[in-house]
Amino acid sequence: AQGVMTEVYYPDVTVANVHLLQFIVVNPKTKKVETEQDDAFHQIRVTRPDSLTFQQINTAKSEEWKITKTYVTDPESDTVLIEVGFDAKRPDLNLYVYFDPSLGNSGMGDSASSVFYSDCGPCPAQILRATDASSGIFTHLYFTSQMVEIHSGYLGDDALNQLREHGKIVRPSNKAVGGNIVQVAKIADPRKFTAFLSLGPRGRGAKPFNAFTPDFPTTKTAYEQGWADYVKTLPRVDAKYQAQFNMAAMQLKAHEDKANPGANIASMSVPWGGGTNANEPNIGGYHLVWSRDLYQVFTAFMAIGDRAAAERALGFLFKVQQKPDGSFPQNSWLDGRPFWGSLQMDEVAYPLIMAYELKRFDKTTWENHVKKAADFIVKNGPATPQERWEEEAGYSPSTIAAEIAGLVCAAEIARRNGDTASAELYLKTADEWEANIEKWTATTTGKYGDGNYYLRITQNGKPDAGDKIELNNGAGTFDEREIVDAGFLELVRLGIRRAD
Repeated sequence: AQGVMTEVYYPDVTVANVHLLQFIVVNPKTKKVETEQDDAFHQIRVTRPDSLTFQQINTAKSEEWKITKTYVTDPESDTVLIEVGFDAKRPDLNLYVYFDPSLGNSGMGDSASSVFYSDCGPCPAQILRATDASSGIFTHLYFTSQMVEIHSGYLGDDALNQLREHGKIVRPSNKAVGGNIVQVAKIADPRKFTAFLSLGPRGRGAKPFNAFTPDFPTTKTAYEQGWADYVKTLPRVDAKYQAQFNMAAMQLKAHEDKANPGANIASMSVPWGGGTNANEPNIGGYHLVWSRDLYQVFTAFMAIGDRAAAERALGFLFKVQQKPDGSFPQNSWLDGRPFWGSLQMDEVAYPLIMAYELKRFDKTTWENHVKKAADFIVKNGPATPQERWEEEAGYSPSTIAAEIAGLVCAAEIARRNGDTASAELYLKTADEWEANIEKWTATTTGKYGDGNYYLRITQNGKPDAGDKIELNNGAGTFDEREIVDAGFLELVRLGIRRAD
């Protein structure tokens, strides 16, 4: 993002460890300091249509330099490789690396040092090392070019201040303990080099974890071959859409945790929950599993014919995330532990649709998972403590649509298992809720158009009452009839209302 490397996830897709890794250009004579993030125009390229290989091109606003970076990960080790090209318009410009780790989902409690290894294989002897006591995660950052002027410090009191004051690091520091650390070092020969960022757990020894990583071209070839092999399994679409189609499929695949099958996190973006420095402990952000988001991913896997991935998604929801009472948490970590503690009724319903789509009509699925969830919906619906925007309680068209569809699917699974009483109950409930959708959620006295439309949510199921609703995040208080969204289209998508 913004021309730099942000999060690196390890050991799974819920743990972000990097806040910022970028390069800094310094004119030692004038003491002019320019950063990639703030002082360059940013361009990003996908280098081939069948691989998640990205290239960032940062061109200085001053027109004095350009930095080109190509990213891959090593299939054989927990390492990010960055091929860096530094094109300086003047020979006296120096290049520094600026690394701000946030290990184990938090920038607090990290320690940093520079270490020297005499038997590191192909890597240079100097290595920037960062550790986190609570998570046990280590990072080793090093380059095919030597580092000089090495400094390990703290955010706000780091070497960047020295560069701006002196044009170089005049007070090197080998160690910083227990804080929000930043590591800075000068690249001796910056014209073209490879950066390695290796991650590993406590107990793997002191050496860099990829001391024998192949060169960048060899690693890039192996990395891209893995993605290319996957893309070959994808359906063909119109040629003008194929690259976009492939990219979407690869992105979904990347979000599934490799050690926890079926666990697709909602997003690797905004891992710090929108914060600026990742200093808060135990941040969840979007790198958690939401039942609703995973259902949407499931529908995509079904659309591209990846039934195995769809099966894994449902398996995770039923075997890991579902609670004993049949409900599902608002979201969870990969082991099923809830992060935020609310209940969203559509997230209880979507897995029932998934089970039906996959024809999971077996007795075990019915008794241990489907029946429990459907009974929970009957008992607790149709109102929800939170709707899909995770803010308000009440009667939501999108939530009710999911509940109705989930109950209809559960009824068919019940029928196939000989439980006619449950099947009748689910269909009767679904019919009653279907008959009352407009009564609960559609106003006839609204201010928009002809005044007859669905609302985002009604707190008390009275859409014409003009009840006031306070929206979260400081948005203010409004008449419920003023708040609309596209959630009602779930009624169409799930076959409960006609498109016309």
